[in-house]
Amino acid sequence: MTAQGQQGGQRRQPKFILTGLFLAMWAVATASFAQSDGLLADRVQSGDRKAALEMIARNAPVNVAQPDGTTPLHWAAYRVDEELVQALLARGAKADVVNAYGSTPLAEAARAANVRIVEMLLQAGANPSRANQDGQTPLMLAARTGVVGVAELLVRHGADVNAREEYRNQTALMWAAAESRAEMVDFLISKGANVNVRAKANDWPNQMTSEPRVQYRPTGGLTPLLYAVRSGCRPCVESLIKAGADINLPNPDGMTPLMMAIDNSHYEVARYLLDQGANPHTWDWWGRTPLYAAVNMRGGPDSRPGPREPASLDLIHALLKAGVDPNSQLNMLQPSRYGNSGRFRDDLLNTGATPLLRAAQTFDNEVVKALLQHGALVDLPNAMGVTPLMAAAGIGTRTTESVLGPGPPPDVEARSIETMEILIKAGADVNARVTDTTSFTARIARTSTMTNREGQTALFFAAQLGRASVVRFLLDHGARVDAMGDSGKALLDAARNNTEITAIIRAAMR
Repeated sequence: MTAQGQQGGQRRQPKFILTGLFLAMWAVATASFAQSDGLLADRVQSGDRKAALEMIARNAPVNVAQPDGTTPLHWAAYRVDEELVQALLARGAKADVVNAYGSTPLAEAARAANVRIVEMLLQAGANPSRANQDGQTPLMLAARTGVVGVAELLVRHGADVNAREEYRNQTALMWAAAESRAEMVDFLISKGANVNVRAKANDWPNQMTSEPRVQYRPTGGLTPLLYAVRSGCRPCVESLIKAGADINLPNPDGMTPLMMAIDNSHYEVARYLLDQGANPHTWDWWGRTPLYAAVNMRGGPDSRPGPREPASLDLIHALLKAGVDPNSQLNMLQPSRYGNSGRFRDDLLNTGATPLLRAAQTFDNEVVKALLQHGALVDLPNAMGVTPLMAAAGIGTRTTESVLGPGPPPDVEARSIETMEILIKAGADVNARVTDTTSFTARIARTSTMTNREGQTALFFAAQLGRASVVRFLLDHGARVDAMGDSGKALLDAARNNTEITAIIRAAMR
């Protein structure tokens, strides 16, 4: 028995050994596959598609994700690799998987605008409405690309055309309009997209910062039409208006589509809006009207000339013909489009500034003439008592070099004289003085960067800037050296470093 038992035990021993070897081999194989699983996503991510396809052919598991939840299918869609996507899906890759960032393979395919991959993923069960962590849906991502074929597939499978993302409450239509995707705008409208929906508006709290000056922050709250206008997409604008978009619906700051078009130099779009019935008599939070905005866009910071396109002058004439008020005044310091905020902003364009003052400041003579012909008041000052003539003479300008920038400047004095001559012929008072700077309105308008100029005149500013020919011109046209009430002492002080101007003033004092 013992021998037989021993023999029997010896005969069974190879079975145990084989079983153990099999289990060991299975464990090694499992570990190997696990290692391969971990590497498959890495291979796809790195672009080593040949190695990735070989691993898939060897039955490597296709749903094992990287630590952040990104799967091989995510990377294949991101890399726009149709063959790899097809191979992964054929091996059972999950189409509706989400990584730690809220992204899905479908979202990556929509972002890449690949119709074929989007179609494969949808057929494999991907959710067309699944949003990422910010609430952005695949349709929004597709809208930005402008590939209508992708959007058609998503909508056909149930994507909501009016879904909103969570951060800014924007819709796919807004994304398409902002990116000037006219065909996408048409498609979304045809599928029922809301053309008058508004994005989230910011209600910024008042707070102290390291820069203790008023800081402009965008309020948001744009509509699809405002996005389209801002981007200058006229076909988008036309489609939205035909679909019923409110042509006068402003943003929370009171900026209408017409104002938005002008403020972004899209003058043809602005003219189209005007022809379609846009109201030209509106004003925004700062008191800017479409006319003021059009004049302002033709000038740079201080008296630097801006891009004076013929279309902008045509628009100004159209606005004046429509009967807009040429004497509208700003309510407060306008936001600077040149980044000159805080201590670097232009304080002349503050409370009370008019289109004529702005045009005179930049020597825009064509506009100056047009405004005067339509009733602009030649001596209407801003809240600090500055008249258009003073602006043309150079008030607020530091030096010719700082105004005109590097390179050979145009003859700023000749341009200044040309503008002042137009204003004087229209009745401008050459001896007007800065007044009422101690009033409540002026104290609010004036900041620490704008010194108290009470009593100063255009002649004083010209002397202070060292513009000899301007000083001569003003004296020849009736400017008095004693207009400031001190027999010319202030003028001599202003020109104390310029012997030529000092001599001119002393000669005029005799």
